[in-house]
Amino acid sequence: MSTIQATGSHVGPSVPVLPDGLALKYVAEGAANVIWRISFPDRQLTPPPTVIEESSGPTPPPSEVDIGTDIGIHTGKENGSTKTNGADATATATTTDYSNLLLRLRKCLPSSESNLLAYEYLSSVIMPLFPPGVMVGQELAKLPPKLVERANDTLHHLEKSGVRPAHRQHLYLAGDSRPSEQQMEEGYAFLLEDMTPNTSIGEFLLEFKAKWLVQSPNAPNDWKRCRTCALRLRKYSKSIKKGKHAEWRGICPFDLASDDQKRAKNAVRWILQHPRCENEKLVNRVTAALMGCPQLSILKDLQASLDPKGILGADHKSKEFLTAMTLRDCTFYVKVSPTDVQARLGDFDVKSGEAGKSEYWIETERELINEGWYAGTEEGDYPWKAEGLEVVCRV
Repeated sequence: MSTIQATGSHVGPSVPVLPDGLALKYVAEGAANVIWRISFPDRQLTPPPTVIEESSGPTPPPSEVDIGTDIGIHTGKENGSTKTNGADATATATTTDYSNLLLRLRKCLPSSESNLLAYEYLSSVIMPLFPPGVMVGQELAKLPPKLVERANDTLHHLEKSGVRPAHRQHLYLAGDSRPSEQQMEEGYAFLLEDMTPNTSIGEFLLEFKAKWLVQSPNAPNDWKRCRTCALRLRKYSKSIKKGKHAEWRGICPFDLASDDQKRAKNAVRWILQHPRCENEKLVNRVTAALMGCPQLSILKDLQASLDPKGILGADHKSKEFLTAMTLRDCTFYVKVSPTDVQARLGDFDVKSGEAGKSEYWIETERELINEGWYAGTEEGDYPWKAEGLEVVCRV
């Protein structure tokens, strides 16, 4: 294994064992995972640094910037084997060039699946839905005994030094067997294709969620807003009632997936944000790339076919419905260079509907219907009530 190709073979004949001699750098974290850049200590191969970003979603993006926090793991190289789905996993990873890979480690969250189960779902359910080249490359790897312990020690150090985000503190990685740590079994990790842009040549990375590309089957017949825009306005209303800042304007998925170039450009401007959105040539180039990529049309068709009944009518334990919910929450990673635009899909966190998630989906859908967020009849004095600012979506 020398590299990970985007959406390559779904299940390999073996699972590589990561060598104990790897050095790791903390990159970023989300609610469920922590991302690390990996290398051998004597050959630190990393791309040029960019701006530090914090991931707000459940899974961190596959590209971030190093913040200079190293941990060396120097207990020798492991040359054992393990079994997964009947296949031998051998320590073939010792010859890998890790400069184009990132390591994703799972946190101790009772509601999250083990990495082995997550990969089995990804390789058997999600990957077959897409042609090669449209997903972020990812592969399962076996963890050596001490790697998670060293990584958790680094997270503790980052907390004490004030580097780790405050809202991420006090939750650590699964797979640490020490009594002083939160304990949850985990023997595997994900190796991810590194989408880090080379800023020295003008590259940058865009990250966004396309969300609901087709209307909710439960929306009323007289709806004026798509599910995503209706929910964003509902979240805004809740935030301002709590005295918190929120944004009520944003990407309309219907515009993004539209065949209308003008509407697609409006969505791209939200994705690019200021000041990039003021560069009309850049807007046109990214719009043309996204309109020409297969991801949007594939996601749109899959969302419609896998969930024809909607949240209020679906069987929340069915593979089809849960896959539709997973696809509604995946992330676009778009690397823009002066000569090219490269799009990948990632962040396919398994949706189970457990731990109260199913009840949350139902409650949210009923709120959107009963409080008028779909129909545009919600009560309250909000910014979009001003003339010319009303949020109206079109298929």
